[in-house]
Amino acid sequence: MSNAVPAKKDDRAGASEAPARGRGRPRSAEAEQAILNATLRMLGTQGIAGMTIEGVAADAGVGKTTIYRRWPTKTDLILAAISDVVPPGDPPDTGTMAGDMAALAEIQQRRLAGSGLAGIVPRVLAESMGDPELHQAFVDRVVNPFRELLRVFIERGIERGELRPDLEVEPLVDLLHSIPIYKILMSRGDPASLEQVPWAYLPLLAPGIVNSSSAAPASARRRSSGSSRAKRARSG
Repeated sequence: MSNAVPAKKDDRAGASEAPARGRGRPRSAEAEQAILNATLRMLGTQGIAGMTIEGVAADAGVGKTTIYRRWPTKTDLILAAISDVVPPGDPPDTGTMAGDMAALAEIQQRRLAGSGLAGIVPRVLAESMGDPELHQAFVDRVVNPFRELLRVFIERGIERGELRPDLEVEPLVDLLHSIPIYKILMSRGDPASLEQVPWAYLPLLAPGIVNSSSAAPASARRRSSGSSRAKRARSG
């Protein structure tokens, strides 16, 4: 019967929302990813000022209401789109601070390759300087998770006796965090620029951070634990 099907009052946004309460919610998930991808594209080409909800909706093929249901403000949408730069899951644990940092760099290289995020995120950070609310949200959602990862790596190193027990953690977090940011900025967002992080820099820092009684300096551990085991297997 015709009265079994309600009249279509919604546009494509409404159509994509209809199965949202179903089991798999495939259309809803597809719409959400399309919106986030469109947001990244607009941020990459237009920046924050040029990015509009109307433009994102048109690019993603959805209605504006679909976007506003998920992200009430433009700031919410921007943060949702760029937050994927933060690696999911537990921090790498290779047995050394150098190995942990190298593992994180490798993870990020793989995750960011082809995504455009490595170039977009620094642009958003720079442009957020004129928007205190967006800037603070960016720090909370993007910057602080990376700082926490580095803090974990350093504190593990201290607990293992690898790093000096009297080491000032926060200044070292500042320094280690600044290196990949600088490399990404200077390479215009090329994830491959992280390839030499941390190996090119830890030897320079080692005299000030390595526990003099530890077995080997950070500069001696050029590979993650898995690669080191493979190398020993080949030589032994």
